[in-house]
Amino acid sequence: GLHRSIDLKEDQDAVHEEKSAFPDLRMSVDMMVAESDLVTVMWTLRGTHTGPGYGIPPTGTKVELRGMTIWRIVEGKIREEWTSYDNLDVFIQILDRVKWLLVGALFVVVVLLWALVKGIGGSRRRKATS
Repeated sequence: GLHRSIDLKEDQDAVHEEKSAFPDLRMSVDMMVAESDLVTVMWTLRGTHTGPGYGIPPTGTKVELRGMTIWRIVEGKIREEWTSYDNLDVFIQILDRVKWLLVGALFVVVVLLWALVKGIGGSRRRKATS
């Protein structure tokens, strides 16, 4: 997908936003391969969405995200980085939990409306027979 260059501040801001949304965020390295001046890492992030971030209020959802990063190392420093991951997958994991909360809330609303309609209908029938 997205091809763009970002500076160190933008990268750090993104990390701070992730840590705000997922305070218990942990990254594990699943595989690392180095050849010539390139280092490739397959990684997994895990965390719980307990803080605000990404424009979504906290949901308590545990999420898992897998991705891959390639660094080009020159004189012991990272000079270039390419990272690939499916950010939409995180939103789907969060919305999947929220979906059931919304379905539950909708069910409660329908039951309350049904009870209200039954109550109004019952009181009208009682008045008509009085």
